[in-house]
Amino acid sequence: MSLIFKDEPSLPPDPKAARTRVILLSLPFALLGTAALVMLVHDLIGGIPRQRAITILSFIAACIGFVAIIFGINAKKMALKTASLKSPIPETIDKPWLNRRDWESGRIISGARKSVILLWIFVIFWLAVSTVITVLVVPPELQRGNHAALIALIFPLIGLAVLVFAFNTTRAWRRYGKSYFEMAAMPGALGGTLEGMIQVNARLRPEHGLHLRLSCLRRSTTGTGNNRSTTEKILWQDEKWLRPDLPQTDANATGIPVYFKLPADQPESTPATGDGIHWNLEASAKVRGPSYHATFETPVFKVPETPTPSDDPTAQYQMSLDEIRKLIHSHVQVNDLAEGGKEFVFPAARNPGFASGATAFLLIWTAIVVFLIWKHAPLIFPLVFGVIDLLMAAFAFDLWFRRSRVVATPAQVQIETAWFGIKKLSALKVSEVANIATDVGASAGHTAYYDLKIRTRDGRELTAAKNLGSKPEADWLVRQMAAAVKNSQ
Repeated sequence: MSLIFKDEPSLPPDPKAARTRVILLSLPFALLGTAALVMLVHDLIGGIPRQRAITILSFIAACIGFVAIIFGINAKKMALKTASLKSPIPETIDKPWLNRRDWESGRIISGARKSVILLWIFVIFWLAVSTVITVLVVPPELQRGNHAALIALIFPLIGLAVLVFAFNTTRAWRRYGKSYFEMAAMPGALGGTLEGMIQVNARLRPEHGLHLRLSCLRRSTTGTGNNRSTTEKILWQDEKWLRPDLPQTDANATGIPVYFKLPADQPESTPATGDGIHWNLEASAKVRGPSYHATFETPVFKVPETPTPSDDPTAQYQMSLDEIRKLIHSHVQVNDLAEGGKEFVFPAARNPGFASGATAFLLIWTAIVVFLIWKHAPLIFPLVFGVIDLLMAAFAFDLWFRRSRVVATPAQVQIETAWFGIKKLSALKVSEVANIATDVGASAGHTAYYDLKIRTRDGRELTAAKNLGSKPEADWLVRQMAAAVKNSQ
């Protein structure tokens, strides 16, 4: 292992290699945890013969070691790649983006190939482990009349779903290959714009247009060893929908113009990979066959002199708001009132995909809680899992059944929120309103859902609507509501 993970003393430390060392050092503890898990299964489902349990544990250990070696080799390659970059010099201290080769040239490559490889490693590992556990555990337990062992079938089913996803992802990669984002200016300037052109090595014919999304993410890792977890929080996001008639660079390529105004109050990019601030540009389109999707990590920094924003080259290709609302199947209703002002109706179950996903996860979690109670597991397990289950149930219930109605007039703003027959009514005078804005609320992956907030002059904050799935629509609703109350602020 030392031949794989050793770094030369003269080379700068590589964070990926360091994390890999930590993972390898924690493997014995992970194996002990796996052993404890096998023993827990032994107690819950009625007992596994000791020899079979040792066989399962040995197979899992071998798979973990195999995956660790692969990631270790990859970490070493990344360390050598990092070392090959030029060392920081005085001229680049104020220009940190020049210390990354993929940023220095202003031509950023999507990371599709690496993602496909890592995805297949995960799929193979998951299928191997779940298949062995299922073959060695389920048939013998069913012969003994222990039908609770059928719960183990959920693992190969998940593996098959991930296998289909990996197959479709690989088809898309083979069809589109690498995509490039050529930036018009380096870097993207906070308070300015992010501009450029995405070059796709294929002719794109989107069925419903092309979606561009720029996200500012804070990535953080907590815990150590086997308890490490990485989370990403969306700090800011903007998106655009472009019509299918995009400029064609040639018969077998497509150019996608990019233009986003950047906020001045968000943090700068972190040049290193791993934890920190990351500005991700995503482009996706639904086409016949495998859909197109590419992600680019872009440099966004504060610069001494923010350039004056140029005209938006994407304006001629952007969809109208009516087209976007039709495309996303918006159910939000905006009605003019006879006495002046507007009525905004946000019906329940506006995001069936999001709500269905949350409900499916809730059902799986609830099944685990029921199984723990049924098998008389130690009280701490069903207690902790049950509390989390109640929180997820409340969230899913809110997604399916929360209904909001806002009446905005030059005199006042009324907010009515209802769950079946339970209603909550709030009212504000227009003179009390400080501003109306959107905030990032819930998120699923890199997709943000927005809450419409009304802030008062005395510091209160009222939620007019939750989980708006489209940034353009959310911004439009804010403008409509502000115009209805004639609030100049």
